Amino acid sequence: MSKRWAVIPAAGKGIRLGSQVPKQYISVAGQAVLDHVLDAFLKIDMFETILVSLSFQDCHFQELKRAKHPQVASTFGGPLRSDTVLRSLEWLKIHGALKTDWVFVHDAARPLITQNELYSLFEAIDMAECPGVVLSSPAVDTLKRIDKIVTNPEKLDICTAETIDRVGLCHVMTPQVFRLGDLTQALVSAKKAGQLVNDESQALEAINKTPWMIPGRRSNVKLTYPEDLELINAILSLRLQAL
Repeated sequence: MSKRWAVIPAAGKGIRLGSQVPKQYISVAGQAVLDHVLDAFLKIDMFETILVSLSFQDCHFQELKRAKHPQVASTFGGPLRSDTVLRSLEWLKIHGALKTDWVFVHDAARPLITQNELYSLFEAIDMAECPGVVLSSPAVDTLKRIDKIVTNPEKLDICTAETIDRVGLCHVMTPQVFRLGDLTQALVSAKKAGQLVNDESQALEAINKTPWMIPGRRSNVKLTYPEDLELINAILSLRLQAL
């Protein structure tokens, strides 16, 4: 039976948030964002290892509540997310993972993942024909493509170019789950081609291994901007009160 491993890329700095510390270490609802992520994965108790991939300059991870948990391990990432994930896959291979094992890749700054979503992913990969699977949510807002027209060197005017039909469009989330061998092949291929990939599923699509998409909760947001922090704090606080 294929084993399950988790990879949490945490080598980024989160520049758009404007925080003095990387966003995965910001305290929200009583603990660091990354601790909330680790808690969600540890509650499932179905992973061989939960591997957190860090920046070489990281000085916060060892202070986390879950850093010394026996199921949690850490390694160092690379300059790009794809480099970080590739290095993580190599770590998994060294520590016993096989090409047919499943790897769950999840954002370090996405602390609202639920157990129900994780179980939905488990159910999908238990199907023999599953090529891989990602969480997604249909696009519900009106989508616009924009043109940027500079009319003043000190001011950037943004104009609407067109409205885009949102039918068939969706927001993709994490975790994204793939066979270790397939994910390694896809990321190596993208690197050799000089292709920058936004997420793991894009790399798989490029080698014609299109993953399944299953519904995720719209609340499974990624901490990117300051207003996201307000939403995440509110939801986590309500969940903790319900325990």
